[in-house]
Amino acid sequence: MEDDDAAPHLPMDILYKIPTHISDPASLARLASSCKFWRNLIKDPAFLERLRRRHRDHGFTPSLLLGFFYQDKKRSSSDLWKYYIDKTRCLAPSFMRMSELSHFVGNKSARNAIKPLSLETFIPGLGASLNFYKPIASQDNFLVLRRQSEVATPNGQALNDLLCVCNPLTGETFEIPSHRYVPPDHYALFVTNDVNIYGCMSQSFQLTGIWIKKGDRFICECYSSKTGTWTRSQGVPHLMHGLYLVSSSATASGGVIHWLCGSWKQMSLTHIATLHIGNMELSYLELPPEAKRNKAPVLGSSADGGILLLIVQGLQMLLWKHSNALGTDSSSWVLSERIDMRSSLPQRVATLGIRAKVRLEMFRGKSGTVVLWIDEEGLFVFSLSDRSMRRIDSAHVTKKYFLCPYEIDWLSCLAITNLVVDGSLSLDAERQKTQGRWRTLMGRNLATNGAS
Repeated sequence: MEDDDAAPHLPMDILYKIPTHISDPASLARLASSCKFWRNLIKDPAFLERLRRRHRDHGFTPSLLLGFFYQDKKRSSSDLWKYYIDKTRCLAPSFMRMSELSHFVGNKSARNAIKPLSLETFIPGLGASLNFYKPIASQDNFLVLRRQSEVATPNGQALNDLLCVCNPLTGETFEIPSHRYVPPDHYALFVTNDVNIYGCMSQSFQLTGIWIKKGDRFICECYSSKTGTWTRSQGVPHLMHGLYLVSSSATASGGVIHWLCGSWKQMSLTHIATLHIGNMELSYLELPPEAKRNKAPVLGSSADGGILLLIVQGLQMLLWKHSNALGTDSSSWVLSERIDMRSSLPQRVATLGIRAKVRLEMFRGKSGTVVLWIDEEGLFVFSLSDRSMRRIDSAHVTKKYFLCPYEIDWLSCLAITNLVVDGSLSLDAERQKTQGRWRTLMGRNLATNGAS
């Protein structure tokens, strides 16, 4: 444009509608930087407030995923030796930024220039306090770290886990007291946005430990950041007779935890079991027929609270969505997308066709991020939003790490892209801190995404 203040030559009612169709804060930030007209429109408090209320109706928001925290799966003797030599040495989890992952197209991929950051970069002064802690869960800015004890009691029972919840965006850490029982089978993290009587926002979290006894009984104990104590949930629900639980399939969101279940009689996956933490009740949802014939689907939760189911058939990926508003039977499933991955996969894998070994590892429904394991190639990140593929690293390196995707909440993403300024949205004090601390990191993400 000749004049930075000049508006594009379109009717004003059309111009005002264009940004409302963009849900990703990174894309909004790029549009806002193009000229003053878009910048003034997007930073208008009324526009941001409407967008904040409507963002759940949009699809995936890729910029919510900032990267991956990871830690060695196994404590190496060299790390232990360093720990004993210098107890101030930080061996806390490291962080791999999305902006450092190279794009992969066909058989061409730039060499990864990964420069992992220590958790101490975001939480200064950690020292050795979180050495050997593994990231096990994250939701809306918060990260759960766990250190399992390798020492057992005289009767052979494992000692309690050492737990910590931190917020890398704000640099906060929360020490979690030990619970009364042996380590649970699963941990689930739930984050809520609270508004006080003065209209100020803050975040609180609930960490839930789930014990699955004899494969079909559920016992829960919950830690609340508001009370600072563990509370045993009432009731011990039992899994429906004739079903078995796929414990590794758990996904948590909005106060519920979903698992894939199979039928002992059919010896195949048939249902999704949902545990409602508030009232400790189980509900069931029948899988769509295509998923019942698949051996390794993965579950996810969408921004609007719906259940997402992702399966791989050959070199295609099928995304199914179920909304609670639609009903509870299998007919309420909708095939949302059918994605052909051949143009994104390594050329050697694409030529193998149905013989290629591609396995789903992780799925995050808010950002639309899928982590794939490709045999003899390693781990890759695939975006359901723009169909881009990024290599995490080679098979040799990534086998020794435990990866945990780090997604942030939508309002914090607006803050670190500098779209929220001078009270244009009622940010809490902690989110205001994020604007300066993570702006450089998000700037690198924007530069990388903008070049793609």
